[in-house]
Order: sequence, then C-alpha cells, then structure tokens
Amino acid sequence: MLDFSQSAPGLDPPTVVDHVLLPVEDLDQAARRIHERFGLQAVPGGRHPKVGTANQIVPLGPQYLELIAVVDEHEAAGSRLGVRVAKALNQGTTFVAWALRTRDLDAVRAKLEMAGWDLPPVVEGSRKLPDGQLLSWWTQDVDQGPNPSPIPFIIEWRIPDGLHPGQVAASHRVDATTLRRVVVGTTEPDRVREKLGLLLGTSSMYEVRKADVDGVQEIVLENADGELIVT
Repeated sequence: MLDFSQSAPGLDPPTVVDHVLLPVEDLDQAARRIHERFGLQAVPGGRHPKVGTANQIVPLGPQYLELIAVVDEHEAAGSRLGVRVAKALNQGTTFVAWALRTRDLDAVRAKLEMAGWDLPPVVEGSRKLPDGQLLSWWTQDVDQGPNPSPIPFIIEWRIPDGLHPGQVAASHRVDATTLRRVVVGTTEPDRVREKLGLLLGTSSMYEVRKADVDGVQEIVLENADGELIVT
C-alpha cells in the first residue's frame, strides 16, 4: 500500500504529491546531468503507448521525478501530454506538470464536480517496464490547456504493491533523498491557493508564488546534506 502519511486535510479520499515531470530532449543525457548535479540516479522507465513520449524515473520513495521526452513527434502531436511536453521543450522550461495521487479517482472526481470544477474525462494510461511488467493508471486532468499549469493532475495507480515508480531501487549518491516541496508560480495566486487548498489542504508540500507565467517554478529536495533546489 502506498504511503499517504504526507496528505493533509483536503479531499476525502485524500490526495498526496506523487511526481513532478521534467521535459528533456534526450533521456540518457538528462539522466547523466541529474546524476552529476544532484547525485540522483535515474532508472529506465518505458514508452507511453499512443502518447509519443517515453520516460526515465528518479525514485524518491513516496514520490519521484519523471524525465520525459518526445520520441514520436507525430504521435505526440495527437496527445495532450505529448503537446505539453513538446511546448515546454520549445519554451525551455524545466518542468511541464506535477501530479497528485489518490486511491479512489472516481470519488475525487465526484467531489471536485460537486465543488463546481469543469473536468475532462478520465484517461487510462500504461507503459511496460524493461522486464515486461505492465504499469497502468487512470489520470484526471484539471487544466485542459496545452500550457504548463500550476494546478496538478491526479493519478490513481492500478498496480500491485511495490511497483510504484518511487519505490524502484536506485543508487543515489546520497541516500534518503526526498521531495519536500513543489513551488508553483501563477498570475492568479489567490485562485490557485484556493484550488490547491481543496486538493491538498494546508500542506508544506507546496508553495504558491506570484509570477508572470503559470507552472511549476522549482522543486525542493532534501537529504542528509541539506536542501537541493531544482529550478
């Protein structure tokens, strides 16, 4: 069972930060850079069928970082995630999105709709691990536009215990590196704080800042050596 101990009063069932997506041109080169700069090892992920993207994973226990690249431009042009990744790469932004997870996406969706949120349909996704095992999930987008958003999407993993990407074995240079905070920028901080308050309650896992553009601005990692800020 995934650890939800970091969830705060918000939705019932609760949501918790799951992962942050970093768009990259080349997965192997990006994995080398993140290891050289932060001492974090990325492990092979897989291809996203019909999305045009593939990934490598930086496991952080209950959370993870996802290095994601466009590997089929035609396929990516027909998927919301593929378009977002391609646009983030063209704009030179470090992050494309972040995600919360829940154990019951249907219940979360119903709660948000009761609060007046206009939501697109839930989307089913999957990818194969290098050993052939299939990871599958459902996702609920909140912001439907192609641009980076300060509002996370929501994921429900449909996997056996122990197969969450954050739990994959990795040889980080400093053990016990964790994701402490996601910092988002927005032109409408009050509106975003209200939405994140409904999704996550009052939590130290996120921070909202006034900014000229919307989206994740930085993430704060922590290990025995202190904080690591990725911008």
